Amino acid sequence: MFKQVVVTAPAAPQVGETHQWLHVRATPAVIVLASSCKPGRPTLFDMALISKTPEDHQQARGTLNGLRVAQVCVIFKLPPQFGWYSRPLAYIEWFTPLQGLDPIVGMYQVSRSTRHHRHNAAIVHIDEIVCLCHLIPKMAQEVDRRWTSHNVYEVANTFFLNNFIDFRFLLLVLWHNVATFTTNTIGTM
Repeated sequence: MFKQVVVTAPAAPQVGETHQWLHVRATPAVIVLASSCKPGRPTLFDMALISKTPEDHQQARGTLNGLRVAQVCVIFKLPPQFGWYSRPLAYIEWFTPLQGLDPIVGMYQVSRSTRHHRHNAAIVHIDEIVCLCHLIPKMAQEVDRRWTSHNVYEVANTFFLNNFIDFRFLLLVLWHNVATFTTNTIGTM
């Protein structure tokens, strides 16, 4: 198992980049005994946009089509007894597919995807990770006092996909919205 892996993000010519290195992290919590001098460490499972199939994402050409949010929980390679396999794999937990933009905050809304009342999970190739993303828990009138930075992804029900986390991601969302609007407009003429 690996604590992190580095993958290359697709080029973003709009920002003049040829590629970007992404550090995808999946580290479990380290709990220490009271007698220990070492500090503990919280769980760190990155959120990422995963291509459902690499062909879908290539055809989407820089939009969100064919992508889905997932939490990367474990990064690993298969042991040799299962045959030679050069690429690392990731155990992920899916979120629901992206719906329309929320009219108030202008972000996509997602929730944990479940199957038989458990997290909907899968094993994917590490190179199916297109980019890292950031989820913001959806607030009600009052913030749930049980939420902490360590448990909010497990306790909260609904999240917004943060379009504004970086310029590269904002362009991806904007380009997707333009492509979707153009397709819908041409289709209704």
